[in-house]
Amino acid sequence: MLSIGIVGSQHFIDEISKYYRLYSTFNIVSYTYTSPRELDALIECAVKECNFLMFSGIIPYHYVKKSLNRYPIGSSYLSFNENMVALSLLSIHYHHSLKLSEVSIDLPREEFLEGVLSEAGIEESAIYVKEYPWIYDFQEEKELSIEEFVIFHTNLYEQRKTAFALTSIHAVYDQLQEKGIPSMFMVQSIPTLKEGLEKAITLAELSQSKNSQVAAVCFTNIENEKIDKFVKSIQAKIVTSDSGDQLVLSNRGVLQTLILNQRLSGWFKEMTTINRESSIGIGYGYTVKEAESHAITALDFADKKPGEGAVYLLDEEKKLTGPLFQKEERYSLKNEDPLVKKLSRELKMSSKNLSRFLYFLQVNEFRPFSSHELSDYFSISRRSAERMIKKLLDQELLQVAGEEQPYEQGRPRSLYQAGSKLKVLR
Repeated sequence: MLSIGIVGSQHFIDEISKYYRLYSTFNIVSYTYTSPRELDALIECAVKECNFLMFSGIIPYHYVKKSLNRYPIGSSYLSFNENMVALSLLSIHYHHSLKLSEVSIDLPREEFLEGVLSEAGIEESAIYVKEYPWIYDFQEEKELSIEEFVIFHTNLYEQRKTAFALTSIHAVYDQLQEKGIPSMFMVQSIPTLKEGLEKAITLAELSQSKNSQVAAVCFTNIENEKIDKFVKSIQAKIVTSDSGDQLVLSNRGVLQTLILNQRLSGWFKEMTTINRESSIGIGYGYTVKEAESHAITALDFADKKPGEGAVYLLDEEKKLTGPLFQKEERYSLKNEDPLVKKLSRELKMSSKNLSRFLYFLQVNEFRPFSSHELSDYFSISRRSAERMIKKLLDQELLQVAGEEQPYEQGRPRSLYQAGSKLKVLR
């Protein structure tokens, strides 16, 4: 069961936790803080217990973004929107009958407020507004001062320039309440909270899918003793590849953690120190064959850097990164064949998906395949795989090759193979 951590103030957790029951197939855990300064310790605990983290807003996310980069965990935050401003102003007007000039307001960007007033045809403007737009630039060296915003609202109220404070910062709201200053936190609607949860769940599933991908590592000119030591240290498996070389198999999540924590850098440096002609290729893929093929391709690039002990990585989207732990660059090795582009237009299929399908054929050496195998490779439903096959059959890019009988009882499965138009891309 996937675990999703929800990070926010007590006020936010009280509101959003009402809807956890709607997602009973997931383990949703609440992590509460009273000040953004507590977040680093909270995150250190949360990343050990969860597969994904969702933050109550951009402020807590801003505080921990740098820390999050050390962990292979996905994250999202609840976006601020004009609906929050509109609902908050409506609540203040209905319950307190106050004019905009009597309210002090803080929010990420003043344009959210201006947009609501403009669209509602309200000519009255707010006088006392404090924004913090820089936070969207993720300027890690700049810290949001909670005290600065508390003083902003407090001074205006004590000078009787305002009668109410509307804040977008939970910690500011808590302090204003302690001071007895009439105030409210921006209204977060039920649809906004539910959409935030649904987005987090979708991203968590995608992240989990990526982390569970096969990771393959292959080597050139590295002693078996060092390879064995590396395999034991990450509890991986060593096999012989189709080409006869030694191949280490693990999963993407494990290697990503080691890369982020710089542990992989130390191991690989030790492995390549004695022989500078050594090189390493890492490949990610949805199947062992795909990961192995990508690792070998990555190794080819590493071998082109003689005397440097280079390490290259090729992921499932054919994006090449390397040399790792040095001056890394990223390249795309996507198929730019004009025929692929032409077929893509005719099929109304993205070049990415068509290239991936062609790669599926190549990995399987153009052998007949079933819709079940295609759905497994693409990580899509059986029905989606069948729709893709039908589209290719209609264009005579595939042809029916026969049937196979499943091991268990059931109807025979149709088998398909590449037509002449696709075989030229072999």
